[in-house]
Amino acid sequence: MSNSNVKEKGNKVINGLIKFQKIFSVIMIILMLSLVFFQVILRSLNLPLMGIEELLILPTIWLYMIGAANASQERSHISVDIIEVFLKNKKLLIILSIIKNIVSLFIGIILTYWMFIHFSYSLSMWKLSPLLSMPLFLVESALFVGVFLMTLYTFMDTIRSIKYRGDYPINSNREGGVQ
Repeated sequence: MSNSNVKEKGNKVINGLIKFQKIFSVIMIILMLSLVFFQVILRSLNLPLMGIEELLILPTIWLYMIGAANASQERSHISVDIIEVFLKNKKLLIILSIIKNIVSLFIGIILTYWMFIHFSYSLSMWKLSPLLSMPLFLVESALFVGVFLMTLYTFMDTIRSIKYRGDYPINSNREGGVQ
């Protein structure tokens, strides 16, 4: 298999993953809004239903973590790049970008490892929510998946920043993400 075929398949996988993230986010938003709407209607009829708040945890946490992964993929997360404002030397900016990506990747790997341990523990303990007895690993797995995706996108940015040195867009976080 040639290098271009591997790259093409990799792009298809990443693009499919990004598309899945966006569809999943829409589903979580619809679920969250539906639950809130249902709760408001029931309360207005003086028929409160116990457990909706507990159910809301699932789409809320998943939406938050997938949103964070999406921001990482798009490079639209909040960053303070004050050094780039004062530094005009292109080589130093490239080195700074590579260092920033490597540090972010290192932190992401550590967090992914911790989230995996947390997820494994949650799965082995089979913790249940108090009212509905919903398995909490469904909620806690969002932490592992979200941090894993953020680390994956950071890894891709790190490879890109090292590979394309001079041609790597320094301020790409305002442009849009991994394509």
